[in-house]
Amino acid sequence: MWKKLLARGRQVWRVSLGAGIFGALVLSVRYVLRPSAKPKLPDAISPAIFATRLTYTSRGQLVYHESGRGAPLLFVHGIYMGASSYEWSKVYPHFAGSHHVLSVDLLGFGESERPDLRLAASDHVRILTELIRTKFGGERVSIVASGLAAGFATVLAAQHPELVQRLVLFMPVGRFHSGKGRFSVKLAIISRVPFVNRAFYRRYLSTRIYIRGWLRSFGFADPEKVSDETIEVLTNFAQQFGADRAILQSFSGRFDLDLEKNLADVIQPVTLFWGEKCSNLEFGYRLRTIARHCSLVVIPNSGLLAALESPSQVTATLMQELDPTIRVFKA
Repeated sequence: MWKKLLARGRQVWRVSLGAGIFGALVLSVRYVLRPSAKPKLPDAISPAIFATRLTYTSRGQLVYHESGRGAPLLFVHGIYMGASSYEWSKVYPHFAGSHHVLSVDLLGFGESERPDLRLAASDHVRILTELIRTKFGGERVSIVASGLAAGFATVLAAQHPELVQRLVLFMPVGRFHSGKGRFSVKLAIISRVPFVNRAFYRRYLSTRIYIRGWLRSFGFADPEKVSDETIEVLTNFAQQFGADRAILQSFSGRFDLDLEKNLADVIQPVTLFWGEKCSNLEFGYRLRTIARHCSLVVIPNSGLLAALESPSQVTATLMQELDPTIRVFKA
């Protein structure tokens, strides 16, 4: 009798212990993967003169900022942790007096929807195409874009020349690059490991410490120009629920494209902008020879995010490039 009770007790104890361990594991996973508390977005994201609007595309809802009248002008931000239309917020307000200006948050970034979908570069090209047709109808638009988004704009211009008047590309690339080569390779591997990828993003890549370090090491040529406002905005957007999805997809190569091939197919005028302190400036000179009608402008003492680091220089040079009465090709 006692032996049976003892055996029964051991069995219950084992079951309880197993349930306890399983419960602890579940709680641990839930802790790692739980949505971050949604931070309050700063007021610096969009200038007061711009109306924040929403449009629907075949892949999800887009948020964009709009103001002005005149020739259509679209600003598109690059792809990095915490990216949004804030990248151009120190530049695009200066064009509202002469252009119908839109500055968009790409799907998965900023205030736009962050759907749990497997997106590719072709999806972003399609989304931008739908936005241009919805907002500008039959008018051809000038596009100012940076990084991978400049690659999307290049594909769009090659595929739909009837929609695009000209391109201004800030340090365009065809594949995601986050800094040193070895680190990029590690990110590509981590991005494909379920659970680990999301935990790594939320507990490391989206933190204020990492974003501050990335801005000071790669985003800006002069670390002293990295403002608390810029760190706050990028961190807030990086920590929004679902912000990891698009970034992890970019790490895994889903947004990669053949930039040089598509640039060779572009028939519209192209201006390449490059930060003087960027390590791949020679790549800009090479791209200039590929496009049919292309000039290269080097922004002095600037890094990857020249529009935030040197907004006055970028604005002045961009105004000259977009002036229809002036056409200067710079070596």
